[in-house]
Amino acid sequence: MINSLLKVTFRIIFLSALLLQATVLDTNQLRSGLSFHNFSTTLATMTSDKSDDDQFWYWLNLARLQQANGDFTSSIQSFETAYTILDEYENRAAISVRNIGSFFGSSFMSKGSETYYGKGYERTFMHTLNALNYLMLGNFENASVEMRRMEQRQEFWLKESAVKIKEAAKKKEEARQKGSDTSHIPQNYSLASMLEDEDVRALVNNYQDPFSYALSSIILDISGQSAASGNAGEISLKRALALNPDVSKVFVKLPDLTPKMDVTVIVLSGIAPAMKIEKIRFPIFYGANYTSIDLPSYTLPKNDISTVAITTDQLKLQPPRLLKTDLMAYKTLKDELPGEVAKSVVRATTKAIAAKQASDHFGNLGGLVASLVFDVGSSYADSGFRNWEMMPNSGYIAKFEAIKNSTVNIKLNNTQESFVLPSDKKGTIVLITYLTPDNIRIDHVTY
Repeated sequence: MINSLLKVTFRIIFLSALLLQATVLDTNQLRSGLSFHNFSTTLATMTSDKSDDDQFWYWLNLARLQQANGDFTSSIQSFETAYTILDEYENRAAISVRNIGSFFGSSFMSKGSETYYGKGYERTFMHTLNALNYLMLGNFENASVEMRRMEQRQEFWLKESAVKIKEAAKKKEEARQKGSDTSHIPQNYSLASMLEDEDVRALVNNYQDPFSYALSSIILDISGQSAASGNAGEISLKRALALNPDVSKVFVKLPDLTPKMDVTVIVLSGIAPAMKIEKIRFPIFYGANYTSIDLPSYTLPKNDISTVAITTDQLKLQPPRLLKTDLMAYKTLKDELPGEVAKSVVRATTKAIAAKQASDHFGNLGGLVASLVFDVGSSYADSGFRNWEMMPNSGYIAKFEAIKNSTVNIKLNNTQESFVLPSDKKGTIVLITYLTPDNIRIDHVTY
């Protein structure tokens, strides 16, 4: 019987290894392959290998890489594929066989067994980025449509969040009855202090960002859709201001000088925190024994900038940071952590009971083999758990007036980029993508 257990163990390990090999680029490889010399190889590898093309995060990462390469049409197509995957998930019944199966997998093995469908801020911001794709193609109408989709997506997230809160309360009570307290953040959790940060606590919610609403007001105004839809641009601006008063610094006008034009500068920088699974020692079984629970956590954001400065002959501006992906990720994690701890305790308890039963039936070696199966399977599943790793970490917007045919200088940390404004247009929109200090792209469209 022990030999049979060992055979099963090695089979699980072997199959898990094969599953891992299906991922062409892991998180570290993807995030470290963004420099100017490596970027084309990274994008080509992601594009050609479709091993993960059933995953929501794959299409989001690919869409962002394509956008950063200036391939806005392909980026639109990738975002649309991500929408299809998410639509199918969001439109399922609240209780379905697939949902039950997903929960059983996460209960039996690990958090990493769950299929990732994004968080509220990711689901809404993918529409914001797709709007930028349409902007750079000069399609202002479809850009406006994307911003409306951004707001509509929030309705789905609110419904899902309500279900999660209800489920968390149920699991929390189950854990309490077994003697485990899931009300507090474990002290040995690496993000314990970060989740209590004042900036995290100050966020209004975990899915609305002022960057998207400020951009929406600009797009609606330029496209002429604002007045036609009941001053929707003004409504978006009010929402942006309610989320962050610094939005007022976005808009700057010159004295009555001519010939002048409107200039909108959008800067996307850095790479958002990458998700990981963290193992933490935790008491279960009425505090008599200890085991490890698995909780979602984040690595630090990468390649971000701290300041943006814009100068013309008439102006000196410092656009505010309106997109704060890292803080939104931490805010989401803080809101969901009680439920995550409760579900993790259920997982740990399930595995501990199974290991105890194996030990009772097959001796200490049987218990050891069962524990090994759980640990190895859990580790493999956890290592494949991915989020949207290519989402920008910061976003800045400035909308100002400048003299036609003049030069605009933009300083990103210690790097300066410049461009000359056209002489025969009403306005221009400039998109700057900062992936690494040596990989900065500038795209623009005029109207």
